[in-house]
Amino acid sequence: MSGVFAEWQPVYAEHGIATFPVSIVGKDKKPAVKGYLKLGSKVSGQLAIKFPGHDAIGLACKRNKITVLDVDTPDERILADGLAKHGPSPFIVRSGSGNFQAWYRHNGEGRRIRPDPAVPIDILGHGYVVAPPSRGSRGTYEIVFGKLDDLDSLPVMRRLPVAAPVPLTNDNVPDLTLSAVADIPAPASKSQTREGNRNDTLWRQCMIFARHCGNIEELMRAAMQHNREEFYPALPAEEVLKVVASAWGYEVEGKNWFGYGPRVVFAADEVDNLMDDNSDAFILLTKLRRHHWGRDFVIANAMAEEMPDGGWRRHRFAGARQYLIDKDVIEEVRPASRQHGPAVYRFKGGRK
Repeated sequence: MSGVFAEWQPVYAEHGIATFPVSIVGKDKKPAVKGYLKLGSKVSGQLAIKFPGHDAIGLACKRNKITVLDVDTPDERILADGLAKHGPSPFIVRSGSGNFQAWYRHNGEGRRIRPDPAVPIDILGHGYVVAPPSRGSRGTYEIVFGKLDDLDSLPVMRRLPVAAPVPLTNDNVPDLTLSAVADIPAPASKSQTREGNRNDTLWRQCMIFARHCGNIEELMRAAMQHNREEFYPALPAEEVLKVVASAWGYEVEGKNWFGYGPRVVFAADEVDNLMDDNSDAFILLTKLRRHHWGRDFVIANAMAEEMPDGGWRRHRFAGARQYLIDKDVIEEVRPASRQHGPAVYRFKGGRK
């Protein structure tokens, strides 16, 4: 039985759209091929044969002359506001997570992430999007308005008139004490930050604030307050908004780890492959990354006694170690010797 990509690739090709296979695991979407932003219909057709089992479809926006209004919320009111501003679209998609896409004919739009930091909408004229009826672990992409035939006559996105800019300063944002914004903890130190470090310092503080904010407006006010009280001279308000937009993006994507302590990070395919093939190797790798990430290390046999289940026998421990070596996860950089002691290893690819 063919996957969604193989089945729908020729359907999209009938409308002049070149597609490619995408892998979706949780929130992560990853094209299964290289050069996906430039491939044409001929290569796309070959991919349908090469990747018969993939259940997600991707398409390059600019290459296929499509711009997408990407509404990063299931709130239909935000979608309606976006359509009111940028013009109606005959083709509306709901993503697997319940968010929305409105498709337009490309008209020179770039890739603008949160052009209005207060509104969860991106304009995607470059890069790629996942198209219906892709299937992921969070649900199926579906057309909720229109049909594929509408792709042949999409309207262009309305360009908003550029009004005379209103000067934005730190003083024309409503004053709001930090304690009044969702119980945000006040900074521990009142020491002034040097001019060259303000952006990075504020971004880190916003990552902490974001965990206690209900929306980007609350984060903006907290950041403005912190900027006024902690920095001299204060950052320009435009810089503060850029920092806020970046920090809030991490928060809504579930990538804000500030304040949660150290983490051991694995790619999804590492978990799948190691757990399926050799769970002992996965446990050993977890301990190695926990204690030795970023430096060379020794995998002494004495570590076997520290493994779960009351310790491992030496042959079990050695087998897990050898598996990580054979799979190019770690490499030996200095063999064991009487002169230098135990063998020394590092994570494959050098220091990370």
